[in-house]
Amino acid sequence: MVRMKKYAVIWCTTVRHDEPLRARIISIFGGENEQWDLLGPESEGFIERVSDYSGYVISGSPASVVDDADTPLVRNLLAFIRAAGDKGGIPVVGLCFGSQAIAAALGGRVARNPSGRFKLGVDRLIWSEEALALCGESLATVPSVLVQSHGECVTGLPAGSVRLASSETIPNEVFLVNGQFLGIQGHPEADNQVLREKFMVYHRSLFDQAQWERVEWESRQALDPSRVIALGRRLLAEGCLSAGAVGVNAGF
Repeated sequence: MVRMKKYAVIWCTTVRHDEPLRARIISIFGGENEQWDLLGPESEGFIERVSDYSGYVISGSPASVVDDADTPLVRNLLAFIRAAGDKGGIPVVGLCFGSQAIAAALGGRVARNPSGRFKLGVDRLIWSEEALALCGESLATVPSVLVQSHGECVTGLPAGSVRLASSETIPNEVFLVNGQFLGIQGHPEADNQVLREKFMVYHRSLFDQAQWERVEWESRQALDPSRVIALGRRLLAEGCLSAGAVGVNAGF
């Protein structure tokens, strides 16, 4: 009998009506004959419960790994990531806030977006040579477009990182750390409806009318997160990805 693999979504938000996004994360990254649990890093006993899984997906969050560094949510999450890195061999996918937590825990830097403004809408990924070597030239044949909703981003990658994708908005859209951690700044789990009915409603007050017209225009653009999702599923299934030695950052 094949032993069922256990995975966990580390859910980092308490925003109401977020059940569809949780289900979507499991749907896009999960496979057959897998058990998926939901864990809250701010909950008592999280560190003990989180150790018994084959892989993890860390969700987005309204929290900041910088401004909320002293909260139980961020402290416990970063402690888990560091422990996973020390142990090795445990695949971790981080989405938006989750990608920032990976960077912050492993020695990278997180700061405000280069523009100084909140990014809300969509971005097209620009895949690196290392990504093409890892996934094949076909990666660049169809545009990869993801929902974006963030005021902060990864501005410095941890040692042992490979940048896989950038965008016109930020340099580190997708990155891989030691073949074990995959950071994804965008939201591959979100579609145009989620962007309009969840993220845009929540962040409307951050934009003037001219800026909002741009957000509305972006919200109508076609999305294609399939290649990012496939990369995350591959890491979770294989346990490790190797992008080779070329382009590995020593931290910057």
